[in-house]
Amino acid sequence: MRSSFKSGRAIAPAAILIAALAIILLVGRSAPAAGNGAGLPSLPPTGRLDYKVLRDGDEIGFQSFEFRRDGDRLTVVTHAEVVVTLFGISFYRFTHEAEEQWWNGRLVSLASYSDDDGERRVVTFRAEGDRLHGTYNGHLRDYPGTLIPASLWDPETVHQTVLLDPYRGRARQITVADRGEETLEIKGNAITAHHYTITDKNTGDIWYDSTGQLVRFQFSAWDGSKIQILLR
Repeated sequence: MRSSFKSGRAIAPAAILIAALAIILLVGRSAPAAGNGAGLPSLPPTGRLDYKVLRDGDEIGFQSFEFRRDGDRLTVVTHAEVVVTLFGISFYRFTHEAEEQWWNGRLVSLASYSDDDGERRVVTFRAEGDRLHGTYNGHLRDYPGTLIPASLWDPETVHQTVLLDPYRGRARQITVADRGEETLEIKGNAITAHHYTITDKNTGDIWYDSTGQLVRFQFSAWDGSKIQILLR
């Protein structure tokens, strides 16, 4: 999971630190994600997770993650769309498509395309040796190969100090505060989830359930409205 309602701009970050803590949404972790013996994250299983995006309780969009496994390779495909309307007229639209390729617990490539209300953003990265080399709208980028994207599906996100912004191809310094366990209502059921606060230029709150699955992300937009990304 910016405009004169500039929360639309903030929303793209959400999809970042879900993926910019503005909306959000680094050097990354020193070891691969906790795994299943093959070095791959034990989560997520193959399948799809769907989320709704809410602004002050009104649904304005969606985000989804598709997970595909092939031996030591994991592919994660992200789809997101936000449309903000006023009196039935659309005045801000954001769409995002991304594909992450992981091998043996390491990010080996990232490709994303975003349309930020008509502004095109293209990000590509590929692992070469111990580095991630890439571009943002044709501008070169080079980061440590240990970085992980700020797409938020990976519970290892909360153990990072730096995340790779999948919208603008930047390394973002973050701080994370552990808020402990809480009871949330997700899909009509009460569950126990672990709450963290993630801060870069902005602050967002994120919850993972007991299996490490992302269930909720929220932050305050520029105009003071509350943006939430909730598991359907």
